[in-house]
Amino acid sequence: MRASRHAASVSRIAAGFALVALLTSALPAKASDALDPGSLRDAFYKVVFGLEYGSHHGDSQRVKKFTGPVRFHVINRARQDQTAAVHAFIAELPGKIDGLKAMLVRDPATANFVIYLVDRSDFAHVVSTELNTDAVAMGARCLVGVQTRSGRIISSTAVIVADDPYLFKRCMVEEILQGLGPMNDNASLSLSVFNDTSRHTTFTSFDQALLRLLYHPSIRPGMTGRQVNQVLPRALADLGYYQ
Repeated sequence: MRASRHAASVSRIAAGFALVALLTSALPAKASDALDPGSLRDAFYKVVFGLEYGSHHGDSQRVKKFTGPVRFHVINRARQDQTAAVHAFIAELPGKIDGLKAMLVRDPATANFVIYLVDRSDFAHVVSTELNTDAVAMGARCLVGVQTRSGRIISSTAVIVADDPYLFKRCMVEEILQGLGPMNDNASLSLSVFNDTSRHTTFTSFDQALLRLLYHPSIRPGMTGRQVNQVLPRALADLGYYQ
């Protein structure tokens, strides 16, 4: 939301949320069409370029991703401690996203991705304190803030509601994934959590494909859509999405 004045500015972008009052899910795509290159290419541009919030930020139309290890730390402030579930989800990520290095760290000072687990009644307060953002005004039910510099993610901070079973599962998947870079939502993506009208609560195979594309070495932080267009066919082929 704010950018420092010096040239090498680091800007905070508040992005990503899941609503409790979700609409009926869109009709799913046919299984045979789910991971075809055209569908993945279209979805990649929709979720990687643009921001759910802060659309006028300088990095909004550029690739955003971590370039080094993602060091997660979970802070529980909820009465029902869901830390173990979050740890298990994070542990799965490197095996599902080629090119992503992720680990858990005990010291929050060494983390570059901090996750707060909160009760719904405390959500707005924690967002205000940790992200300097008004969650009520934004209509957010869970949130991740991301700091970037020329598309390179410096740090992410997620606030996830833990005392609602559906909301927790949905938020855990969506906010952690969006904190890795695909920070936009689109209502046309019926197979994705990056769509507030879908009811997915798992890391779908479609979203795994999108994150694998984002973390392919040919996709670099700061790239524009035109630059990505030149290398995306190679990335799709390398990952086996061309027949």
